[in-house]
Amino acid sequence: MTTNFGSRTSHGEAPSPARALDKLSRIPVLREKYLDHTAGGSAPDLFDLPTLGRDELGRAIDTLVRTDPSALTRASLHVMGGTRSTMRMGAVPADLYLDEIAPHVRPFEPGDLFTTLGTPFHMRACQDLHNGLAARAGVPTLSMDAPTDQMIDAYLELFERHGVNALGTTLDTFRSLLRYCAASGRDLGFLHKVLWSGPAMDAATRSLIRTYFPHLRTWSLFGSSETWIIGHSGPDCANDTLHPLPHQFTEIVDGRMLVTVVHEKAVVPLLRYETGVEAEWAACACGLPGPAVRTHSRIDAPMGPLSRVVSPLDLVPLALRLDSVEAAQVVLVDPHTEDERLHLRVRLRPETQPDLYTGEWIRQHVLSESLGLSEATEEAPESFEVIVSRHMLRERPDGTAPDFLVREGGRLQTPSISIQNQGSYDTFST
Repeated sequence: MTTNFGSRTSHGEAPSPARALDKLSRIPVLREKYLDHTAGGSAPDLFDLPTLGRDELGRAIDTLVRTDPSALTRASLHVMGGTRSTMRMGAVPADLYLDEIAPHVRPFEPGDLFTTLGTPFHMRACQDLHNGLAARAGVPTLSMDAPTDQMIDAYLELFERHGVNALGTTLDTFRSLLRYCAASGRDLGFLHKVLWSGPAMDAATRSLIRTYFPHLRTWSLFGSSETWIIGHSGPDCANDTLHPLPHQFTEIVDGRMLVTVVHEKAVVPLLRYETGVEAEWAACACGLPGPAVRTHSRIDAPMGPLSRVVSPLDLVPLALRLDSVEAAQVVLVDPHTEDERLHLRVRLRPETQPDLYTGEWIRQHVLSESLGLSEATEEAPESFEVIVSRHMLRERPDGTAPDFLVREGGRLQTPSISIQNQGSYDTFST
C-alpha cells in the first residue's frame, strides 16, 4: 500500500513508534528531541515526529558506548569515520539482520565458490553479511582484502586458478577491476556473479559491463551504516533502483528518502532517519511485486568516494586546532570522478610566516587526526592537498566564508545543509 500525503509518500502501514520512542528518549542526547512526543498519554503518529539526522544518531551511539554499554548487547559496532577525539560509530544487530535479508537476496547456488574483498571501517560488516548469505546457501567463501592496482593481476590469476566464480565487494572495487580488465584486455570469463553493498547499479557501470563483460550478473545491497540494508536490486533491475526490505518502513518526503526501523532486533531504533538520498517511487521491470525506489544520488557517499570514511567538515576544526591557522575551508573538487580530490584551504595568522613546509606540516597533522583519511589517500596522496592562501573562497566582507564548497567543472557551489550533514557511507563506506 502506497500512502500519499501531498509531497510525502510512503509504502506499507506505518509502524507504531511508541516502543522506539521510549527507548530513544532514555538516551540523554536524544531526550530533549523527543520530549514533546513522550509527555502526553497517547501514542504519537509516526508522521508527526521530527526527522533524525546522522550526527544526532552518531552522538547517541557514542553516548551508549561510553555510559551504557549494556544497552549495546548483541550489537555489531563499527567506526563510521570522524576524528580521534570525535569518533562516529554505527551499531547494527550482531546477526546483521541476516534472517530478514536472506529470503530476498539469493545470488548463490550449489557449486559456487565465493570470494569477498574487504575494505576499511564499517564495510567489514558488509563482508560478514556477504559471507553469511553465502553460508546460508551452502557455498564456501574465501575472504581477502581488496587489492591495490598493482595486485589486481595476481588476485585474478588466483581466483581463476581456484575456480572462484562469485565475488562480493564494494562497487568502487568492482568498478576498478572492470576498468583494469577492460583497459588491459583481460578476460573475466571465469567470474559469473558479483554482489556488493552500497549503491544500486548505475548507468555507467552497467554500460561498462554490457560493453566488455556481458556475461556478468550483479546484485546490490543498498543501504548506509546507520540504516544498514534498506533494499536490494538484482541483475534484471533498472538502474539506480532498489526494492525496499519489508522489515523497514520507507517514506519519501519532498524528494528525500526517510527510513524507520523499529524491528525488535534494532540496537538503536530509527524514527524517520534522513538517509541523505534524493529518491522517488518507481516501477521496476524485473517483475518483483510492490513499488521500487529510484534514487537520484548515491547513499554511500553523497559528496563523493572520499567522503565515505572522511567527512569533509571534520577537517576544518582539525585545522583550526593549530595555533598557526586563522581560518580553514574544505573544497571537494570534481566529486564522483577519477579526478576527485579534497582541498583544505587555510589562512594563517598574521604572525605566522609561511614557508615551504607549513602546508605539509598542516597536512600531516590532519592526516594523523582524521580516522580513515590516511588510508583513503594512501595510494593517491595527491587526492588530499593543503593550500595556504590569504583568502578563502567566497569570503564575505567580515572575513568569514563557507566551511565547505564543491567545485564541479570549474563551477563552485555550496551544498545544502542536509547533504553536508551526511558526511561519510554516512555513509556505506565503500
